Amino acid sequence: MTLSQLEYIMEIYHYGSMNKASQHLFVSQSAISTAIRELEEEMGITIFSRSNRGITLTEEGQEFLTKIRPIWEQCKEVHRFYTKKEFDQNNSLSISTQRYPFCTKAFVEFLQKQDMAHFRFGFKECPMGKVLDEVQSGKSDLGIIFLSEMTEAALYRQFSSKKLEFHELKRIRPHVFLSKTHPLAQKTEIPQEDLLAYPYVVFTKKDEISLNFSEEANLQQNLDFPQIIYINDRATFYNIVAHTNALSTGSGVLPEGYCDQRVCAIPLSDPAEDMCIGWIKKKEAPLSLKALEFIEILEQIIQTY
Repeated sequence: MTLSQLEYIMEIYHYGSMNKASQHLFVSQSAISTAIRELEEEMGITIFSRSNRGITLTEEGQEFLTKIRPIWEQCKEVHRFYTKKEFDQNNSLSISTQRYPFCTKAFVEFLQKQDMAHFRFGFKECPMGKVLDEVQSGKSDLGIIFLSEMTEAALYRQFSSKKLEFHELKRIRPHVFLSKTHPLAQKTEIPQEDLLAYPYVVFTKKDEISLNFSEEANLQQNLDFPQIIYINDRATFYNIVAHTNALSTGSGVLPEGYCDQRVCAIPLSDPAEDMCIGWIKKKEAPLSLKALEFIEILEQIIQTY
């Protein structure tokens, strides 16, 4: 057993693909495959199961991984000590999220707590479908999305097919986002029927509409907005809502300093259902310390609303 063989196993497990591991390590797939086959013969076990769907750990492989992980982590620690570089899972984190200002606040607070000389962090706002793909592919360690009773069954099928786990943070009553000068802004609660008189802003493209991947709160099925505005970024959303009578729906969580002060959020008086905010990760993929740190900050923020 060699350190190179252990590295190959850990990289394949991390990327979920021998091809991606090969590209990252700059080692040919055939060399990696031969090295792992030799190790399997030496240990008398089968570490990976190969099929048309890809490569996965066998039960023996999962057990072997738990045995070699401490060895591999010690090797990386020695490397970090002597090279003074720390670009590994303990100082890297990539997050994909639907367009939530409270996630941006959590990420900023996360950054403010870091005091390392070297790190690699990423934060990306994108549609729900893209969030799922980013986490599935390993490009993002965590994804933040919402689901509801109406979309839960369909989304859990997506989670299953993409081998993702969903962890609930909080269920939130849907709100209406609108300008503080809007005709409805003086109400303490807004009935869904009142929304129909105004343009409705939607975070998607017209040809990509999917109720399951919606970023807006689920409304009554018989609501049919005569005027709809399709957008794809948060800055445009704020400017349209602030300067017109257009409105939208969502969590209502608008942290001070992380949203447009011209926009407010008022609860729906008759929501179809609550919004369930949560985070996703790859199944069986351990969370790094940095990922756990970010989740803790996110939980503290969202629980205040």
